[in-house]
Amino acid sequence: MGKSDISKSGLILKSALILLGTVHSDPLGYGRTKAFLSDYRPDLILVEISPFALQYRKEHAVRLLGELLSNLRHAAQKAGIDFGQALRHSAIRAIARQLALPFEYRASAAYAAKFFATVVPVDWSEFSRRWIGTWPELISTANLEVLLRREDSQPSIAGRYEQAAARIGGDRSAIHVQVGKDLPAWQDRERHIEAEIRSNLARSGPRRPLYIGGWQHLVAGGEPRSLRELLEIGLSSCHLLDRGTIQGKT
Repeated sequence: MGKSDISKSGLILKSALILLGTVHSDPLGYGRTKAFLSDYRPDLILVEISPFALQYRKEHAVRLLGELLSNLRHAAQKAGIDFGQALRHSAIRAIARQLALPFEYRASAAYAAKFFATVVPVDWSEFSRRWIGTWPELISTANLEVLLRREDSQPSIAGRYEQAAARIGGDRSAIHVQVGKDLPAWQDRERHIEAEIRSNLARSGPRRPLYIGGWQHLVAGGEPRSLRELLEIGLSSCHLLDRGTIQGKT
């Protein structure tokens, strides 16, 4: 990308780009995303999914979900849990959502088909390959049995949005994003997404660009530097899917 393109993308960033943070496990996410898109009417939607992950899910999601259900039956028997109860376990529901096309992409694609917008997957395919490489172990009978034997005590989705809003707004005492040994890969991922966003903004010159991804990418002041920091996006341009703009600490 040349200097003129960088300058052009910078102007768009400062004037128009909105970052929409989500909780990936939000069961109301699809409907909420459709409502946000209908209200905001973006012409370019940049989604946190890589080209590799998108194609992989399109080709393998049905098979993987079938394997998950088959292994879950065996795991439930070993754990002495009713299959219906196992299906309702929050950890199992989270895995099923992970294997399927994310609601952020599905809602964006549906909106784009109706309103002639452009949807672009901007995540890093190499990062996705590593992550998807862990899925066979994730859906194995042994792992599912371990999860089923744990207490089902996940925080509510509303609570997770509240904590996300606090963290994005600058409350350092709120939940912290744990990256650990994957810090270098996470930073490379953030930089890749930043570059993809800048490139698409410069190439398309959209009037109302929107980025949709996990709320962690909207946090500032942590380590590694977040997508929001790399793009130099102010708090007033950050939204959470269950609310409007985020209020920072005073």
